[in-house]
Amino acid sequence: MTTSTSPDPLRQDADRDADRLAATRPSGPPRTALVVGAVAVVAGLLIVLVGLPDSGSLFGTPLHDLTVPLALVVGLGGLWVAGSLAANRAGWRVVDIVVASVLGVAGGLLFALWNANYATISAPLSAVPAVALLGGVWLLPAVLGGLVIRKPGAATYAELVAAVLSALIGSQWGFSVVWYGLLEGLGAEIVFALLLYRRFGLPTAMLAGGVTGAVISSCDLLLSYPTTSAGFKTVYAVCLAVSGAVIAGLGSWALTRALAATGALAPLASGRTAARV
Repeated sequence: MTTSTSPDPLRQDADRDADRLAATRPSGPPRTALVVGAVAVVAGLLIVLVGLPDSGSLFGTPLHDLTVPLALVVGLGGLWVAGSLAANRAGWRVVDIVVASVLGVAGGLLFALWNANYATISAPLSAVPAVALLGGVWLLPAVLGGLVIRKPGAATYAELVAAVLSALIGSQWGFSVVWYGLLEGLGAEIVFALLLYRRFGLPTAMLAGGVTGAVISSCDLLLSYPTTSAGFKTVYAVCLAVSGAVIAGLGSWALTRALAATGALAPLASGRTAARV
């Protein structure tokens, strides 16, 4: 049996697009990107300093408790926009939207299964900070979406779709899983954005997972463990960052390679090239 060596039209078109982008990409981040990033960081700091009102709530969560999450959304979101502007990447295609949606739905079903069994699984660790080692499962769609699609917004989109589906199916944490999903997506997104969406190897995947874990730990400690000791909080944050790096980072990288090997990602850059480091 012989193997055909004829060129793949999809691959040729994508390679030509990549060459054109490389030729037109600016040598340094445009001024607009720097301004957007700086404004976002300052706005996030101002939100933390001023805080939200003590009265009122949003879907059962007191507004004051949402100060840090809102500051993170503003700061990380602005940095993501800045990185996207600097990267000057091509827009999304229909196939990108379809694949990202499929990943998000798969992530939502994984969340539903994980949520249903989380109380039993976490019971032996519920009183110690090591329970954070289980948190990487909730970060997986964000890193996987970024690695597979390789376009600005992919990590956030995949994670948010997963979170919304999880909430619709039913979650013991209610609506809060949706804004948690937004933060988890932005946590991974910011790593891909700061690397200008050009690095998608194992180090990038693990960094994205670790950063996301660190971002989410700040919300967990504020909302779920506000009175614990400094030692507990430190260990919890480290455990969640490690869990994100291993489960979401290493796990997503391995899943991407496995999917690419089947040919399922052939229309995407992640299916055509080896992981870039």
